Amino acid sequence: MTSHIARSLLACCLLQLLAGCGFQLRSWDLSSSIDSFYVQAAANNPLEQPLRRGLLQAGVPQADSAASAAVVVTLHELRRSRRGVSVTPRSRVAEYELNLDARFGLRAADKELLASQWARASRVFRVDRDNLVASNEEQALLEREMRADLVQQILRALNAATAVDSDAA
Repeated sequence: MTSHIARSLLACCLLQLLAGCGFQLRSWDLSSSIDSFYVQAAANNPLEQPLRRGLLQAGVPQADSAASAAVVVTLHELRRSRRGVSVTPRSRVAEYELNLDARFGLRAADKELLASQWARASRVFRVDRDNLVASNEEQALLEREMRADLVQQILRALNAATAVDSDAA
C-alpha cells in the first residue's frame, strides 16, 4: 500500500515539474502567423490536396487566389524513383528503395520567404515474389506515407519561415 502511495506521489511530482518547465506539445496552429494561404501546383500533383488539408487543419484560411493570399506555397515538381537495393541468390531484386522528392517554394505577398528547395522521403520494402499483389499494395501504402511525410516537411518549413519572418518584423 505504501509503495502505491509513493508511486502516486512520485508521479504527481514529476507531472508538476513537467508542467512547471514550460513543456508543450508541438502543434501546427499556424493561424497566428499566417493570415491566409494559396497552393499553386501543376495539374494532378498528388501533394496539392493533402497540403491544403494540412494547412486548413492548422487553422489557416484558404484564399481565393494567389494575389489575395498572405502566403503562397508553390509545388514546382514531384519526382518518383525506385531502385533495387538487394538481390536474391538468383539475381532477382529482393528489396526496392522508393524515393519521392518534391520541390517547393514559399512566398509572401511582397517577398520570397523560402527559395525553391527539395523535400525528400524514402522507404525500403521487400518484394514478395509469391504475392505480387500484396507487394504492389505495400508500395502504394508506402507512397501515401511518403506523401504525408513531404506535407509535414513543407508545413515545418512554412512554420519556420513565418516564425523567422515575424521575429524579423
